[in-house]
Amino acid sequence: MKVRRRGETINIVAALLVVGVGLVTGLAVFTVMRSNADVALQRNLVSGLALRVQWVVRDIRDARVRVRMVATRPFLADKLAAPPRRAGAALTAVDRGLRAFLVMRLSALALYRDNGTLYAHVGTFMAHPVVDMPLRGKLGATLLWNEGRGFVLRVALPVYRRHAVVGWVVGDAPVPSLSRLLLGAKALHSEANAALCGPAGARMSCFPDTFDQSQAFVHIKRSRAGVPLPMSYALAGRSGFVLTRNYLGHRVAAAYRPVADTGLGMVLTMDTAALYAPVYHEFTIVLPLIVALLAAALLALRWQFAPLVAELVASEQSAREAHARLKDTESYVQALVNNVDEGIATISETGVVETFNPAMARFFGYAPEEVIGHNVSMLMPEPHRSHHDDYLRHYRETGEARVIGTGRELTGRRRDGSEFPVDLRVSEFYLGGARRFIGTVRDATGRKEAERRMEYVATHDALTDLPGRALIQGRIDQLIRRAERSGQLFAVMFVDLDDFKGVNDSLGHEQGDRFLRLVARRLQETLRAEDMVGRLGGDEFVILTAALVTPLDAALIADKLLRALTAPYLLEDHTLYSSASIGVALYPQDGRDVDTLLRHSDAAMYQAKRSGRGLYRCYDEAVNATSHDEIRLASGLHKALSAGELVLYYRPVRTVRERLVVAIETVLRWRHPVQGLLDGDDFLGIAEEAGLAVSLAEWTLRQVGGELKRWRDQGLEMPPVYIRLGSRPFRDARLQESFAALLSGRGGYPEMVGVEIREEDVTDDPQGVLEALSGWRRRGVDVMLGDYGGGYSSLPYLKALAPRVVRLDAALTVDDSADAKSVDDLTTIIATLHALDIVVVASHVTTPEQYEAMRRWGCDRYAGDLAGPLMRANDCATCLREERMPAVGQKVGVARPRPDPL
Repeated sequence: MKVRRRGETINIVAALLVVGVGLVTGLAVFTVMRSNADVALQRNLVSGLALRVQWVVRDIRDARVRVRMVATRPFLADKLAAPPRRAGAALTAVDRGLRAFLVMRLSALALYRDNGTLYAHVGTFMAHPVVDMPLRGKLGATLLWNEGRGFVLRVALPVYRRHAVVGWVVGDAPVPSLSRLLLGAKALHSEANAALCGPAGARMSCFPDTFDQSQAFVHIKRSRAGVPLPMSYALAGRSGFVLTRNYLGHRVAAAYRPVADTGLGMVLTMDTAALYAPVYHEFTIVLPLIVALLAAALLALRWQFAPLVAELVASEQSAREAHARLKDTESYVQALVNNVDEGIATISETGVVETFNPAMARFFGYAPEEVIGHNVSMLMPEPHRSHHDDYLRHYRETGEARVIGTGRELTGRRRDGSEFPVDLRVSEFYLGGARRFIGTVRDATGRKEAERRMEYVATHDALTDLPGRALIQGRIDQLIRRAERSGQLFAVMFVDLDDFKGVNDSLGHEQGDRFLRLVARRLQETLRAEDMVGRLGGDEFVILTAALVTPLDAALIADKLLRALTAPYLLEDHTLYSSASIGVALYPQDGRDVDTLLRHSDAAMYQAKRSGRGLYRCYDEAVNATSHDEIRLASGLHKALSAGELVLYYRPVRTVRERLVVAIETVLRWRHPVQGLLDGDDFLGIAEEAGLAVSLAEWTLRQVGGELKRWRDQGLEMPPVYIRLGSRPFRDARLQESFAALLSGRGGYPEMVGVEIREEDVTDDPQGVLEALSGWRRRGVDVMLGDYGGGYSSLPYLKALAPRVVRLDAALTVDDSADAKSVDDLTTIIATLHALDIVVVASHVTTPEQYEAMRRWGCDRYAGDLAGPLMRANDCATCLREERMPAVGQKVGVARPRPDPL
């Protein structure tokens, strides 16, 4: 009985042991499988998310850099800083320049002046974005999305000119890689989901994610049932991994991380049901084996445990196969890491490399087995290699890090000892309670080279390859600091070519560009090795001459440059002769900072031009004071136009024989509040240089138009009134239209207003004047040539202009006391004009002797004090009322007696 009971006890105990061992084995297998799945998921989600965040930051930064390249172009800054009156002329060039930048993956660009008005735009901006997310920490950067255009980064950057904001550039840069990034999350696992969100007050707005690729979520809650969503941690600036529920209530494993300092957050999630499905599937395979094992064990009690050994062997084999399948899953994840372009390595808390993907091996030239198990400092140059362990120890003790969680540019060291730039981002995670680091590396050699090329293009002149304004200013600053230490002199020379416009007009802009390159090469060859030549734009160059002993050295160099620039230039089939004007400013007597030296050299250059061109001038404070007086006059002219300080006078022009009034000439004066009544010669030239000549002409036209209406209302017979114009207003098409509107239409004054242009203005720009002349005549405005014969006389110009009336230069108005040569020159000019059927007017006739002499020598009309004094409008009306006017159809002022012989 005892034996039987004992046998039953043994059988029961053995059965319990077998069942217990089976249950423990099954539970152990399931636990190992699930634990491995957890570890692999956490590691892959964390590393995958870190990689994607880096891509997002890189793409946002690259998009902003492309817009910044536009904002830093000196060409656009100069156009935005140009006065509004030249905006129309500059718009075509600006549009062409902006369109050239669209090839840099920009969909639209817009330029705004500093007052907020739109200056120019090209391309198409995204309209009606579903998500409009301003990025924190990026001035003027906003991430936009709609279903039609996808992701677009809109960047608004200021445009600086001479350290002052002159406008703004707004650009749309498509970021298609963000769409690919979200879709790319599916490559990790069929149930993986990548989401990108930003704060929306107490809520958040999310761009379309992997599952909802065409739907954005705007203003959704950051928590569900009181539990924060993973994205809320990312938006709070935290990184990590969590098992929780998503916004749909599904259990998920989630890695979360902020997107640098943009204010965005990114989450990569996987449904836990999908995660553990392979484990449960594998366990359904293992479970029958365990059941079979239990059955066999129980049978072994009866069969003396013999079959048990065989079953145990079979069970062990099945467990190995299950483990192999689990390893295959890990290999799949590892394959993803091994095939990305970025280098990825995981590092222990003590700095020992644990994984090293092929991209890292390619960057550093090491095989993975040469690095794994060794300290990561072997990839660093000195002194970082020696201090790396101290950095890690300091971080473990204090938590202070300079690299963790931020992207940085560092230097890497290859196996052969060579060094190269890398973009590094290090993230921290915990695995099995132990701290780990994951480093993502990208070879920055190509990017650095591209940045160097872009910096070179941005700081050098594209045409001549000379340094541009920024490098010139930087070099002057260096010379100032060096001179402060050594006490040596240096000079800033401003070089401006004389009549470069004539080269462009006669040979074309292509040959003009070749000419500028020849000038640049000649300047470089003439200077010393320690000197520098740069180009500001157009035909303006700046030369920096270092280490001068005396101011005379600067003068000698300027003289040498002038001789070099006046030598003939061979340009294909043309031989060109040119000259330049050079202004010299010396440090320290002419300025102690960059802006002052450049400004004073520029002022000296203009003095050289005024002195006759082809010269150099050193800066002179007294001359500069005169320039300041001219600037003050130009500034006062702006106020004079609106303050009623301008005064218009009228003076009659009479026939020589009948002394009838056949024309009225206008004379402009300025009643200056300080200097009194100024003659036109005192300020009209300044108005031309300041761009006010057109405004003055428009003001004069309005005054004349008002007086003509009043005179006609009074029933006066009116001769034509002539208004003198400078070169710039004469070429202005808008002013021509204003004259035409006064002459034509209902209530107009046909043939009652004419214009006068000096011969000197014609010779300054003959082609432009001839083109404008056809416009005046087409609009019915008579053009008189003034100041003819004062030293610029040119028969071809006279024939091309074909004026009806010519007014002689005042220097030709003489009496019988003039020498024979002067009289001979005068009679020759008059005879030439009469041969061309041109009416000749003598100027500034003030005495009866002059009148008699000019009458005898053949002038048809005369003007000046003898013809009548300067009069205001009312006095002129009285004069017209009392004067006898020529009868309608009567030809006057063209009788040409034969000049009396001397």
